[in-house]
Amino acid sequence: MRRKRTCIVVATALFCLAGCQWKEDVVDWDEEADFRDGDLVLRCGRGVESRAVTTASRAPYSHIGLLHYDEGWMVVHVVPDEAPEGDRDTVKCEPIKEFFSPRKARQGAWMRIRCSDSVAAAAVRYALQKQQAGVAFDNDYQLSDTQRLYCTELVYQSFLHHGIDITDGRRHQALPLFCQDSVVIYPNDISDSKHTLFVKPFKTKKP
Repeated sequence: MRRKRTCIVVATALFCLAGCQWKEDVVDWDEEADFRDGDLVLRCGRGVESRAVTTASRAPYSHIGLLHYDEGWMVVHVVPDEAPEGDRDTVKCEPIKEFFSPRKARQGAWMRIRCSDSVAAAAVRYALQKQQAGVAFDNDYQLSDTQRLYCTELVYQSFLHHGIDITDGRRHQALPLFCQDSVVIYPNDISDSKHTLFVKPFKTKKP
């Protein structure tokens, strides 16, 4: 699967690198922010796939996860190519500092869904169940396959399980090199939703 993804990345690079210039900014996420369980964080990565997503969606962010407090703020998310060699990529829960690590993120934001604290907390508990079950990353980006998940699908399913379609039914035409379905959910399908209360970009600084 890693070899397959490498071929996809090389092919996609021809599409998305032309005219792109990426500064080596570091996300200065706000340690004093009034986060709540079930809030969302967004980032734009430094890799070719991140550039493909932001180019195709015409939006600033390529990845999304749910916040959870456990002796510090953690992010529940699923992403490709971050598991140790030989392991599969699965839903994981990692410190927010690692989520916004300079090697992973060049910009970021904090987002809140318009719902009660209890619903938001229930949504992230649903995502944590997927993490504990070892649900794998969906390399084919298939919304029709809920046995594997990609980042926006995890967030979407977490709230849909509690009665909220945080995408308002929005879908984008998928990049054919990535996806076996005809449509995909991008992060801005969530950030542009009527269910989104706010999106607050974090400042960036030079390393």
